[in-house]
Amino acid sequence: MHPYDDGNGRLARATSDRLLAQATSPSSGEVRLSRALGLSAQILREREGYYTVLERCQRGDLDGTNWLIWFLERLIAAAQLNQAVIEAVHRKAAFWWHHRHSGFNARQQKLLNRLLDAEPEGFSGSLSLRKAIGLTRASRATAWRDLADLVAKQALEPIGAGRSSAYRIRWPG
Repeated sequence: MHPYDDGNGRLARATSDRLLAQATSPSSGEVRLSRALGLSAQILREREGYYTVLERCQRGDLDGTNWLIWFLERLIAAAQLNQAVIEAVHRKAAFWWHHRHSGFNARQQKLLNRLLDAEPEGFSGSLSLRKAIGLTRASRATAWRDLADLVAKQALEPIGAGRSSAYRIRWPG
């Protein structure tokens, strides 16, 4: 996977991404379809394993089987992550479509976008009143009213109670 003697892995990964992003369809006369898999980003997330398997292949009997297995596993992981991102975008679009007439104010939109943008991993630690105040720079009373209104409009649902109460997105059913 290294096209140059100096071990230029960045170029090899970019080339791999480019080749995987293209596909030709012989039945339609060489029409190209674009697919963004993000293989380079996946390898970057697992770079320690990348260097380990690469070194094993170079120092051992030069059998590339383990490297190929590792590479294909990263390709599958990148495709799965992309699928999760696509599903999150779809869910976000469905959420906004469902609430297109809800009349959220700018602070509420900011809170909802913050929660929605955290998908597919999810918002860390749920949305609390304290976090809402920090994100919107609103007073405690205003943030409380915004959250209560979002619950009333069925955009958020409360989890927990009392001082440990928090909120999460209420997905349209």
